[in-house]
Amino acid sequence: MKKYFVLLLVIFVQLSCGYRIAGLDDVNVKERFFVSDILNLTSESEYTSVLTSEIYDFFSKHNLLSKSKENSAQLVVRLKKVNYESKILQSYSRATSSDLNIIVDIEVKKDGKSIYKNTFTDSNSYIISTNITETLNNRNEAFVKSINNILMDFINDYKEKNINSGK
Repeated sequence: MKKYFVLLLVIFVQLSCGYRIAGLDDVNVKERFFVSDILNLTSESEYTSVLTSEIYDFFSKHNLLSKSKENSAQLVVRLKKVNYESKILQSYSRATSSDLNIIVDIEVKKDGKSIYKNTFTDSNSYIISTNITETLNNRNEAFVKSINNILMDFINDYKEKNINSGK
């Protein structure tokens, strides 16, 4: 009995602090989106394919992807900035982790008119290893997490503004 109470308490604390548990996010948007443009405005060209893949995966997974422009909201996603912040440990004079900060603009157009536009930011930490391949993988995982967080924030904001109710 105590175990169940502790488990319930932990879940309640996590949910009340704003943590998101995978699979519990309710998308429930009537609109379907046609991905019109995905633009990488940064000098980090390797993020273009990851960004494109994650956007299509996200909208497909939540059954929000339209294959046709007709009668669909057109989605324009712009990766505006990718920034890294590393903290140097004084005792070792080296960084052990870094923060990846990204800024993304998302615009929705319908019938050629912009009906929604917002800028989203997210940050994730990743471990810097002595192995460069491992560090790059950690950085890419942080980028993917940030993109998915931003896309979920977009869906929630879009729903909240009643865009999908025909207004």
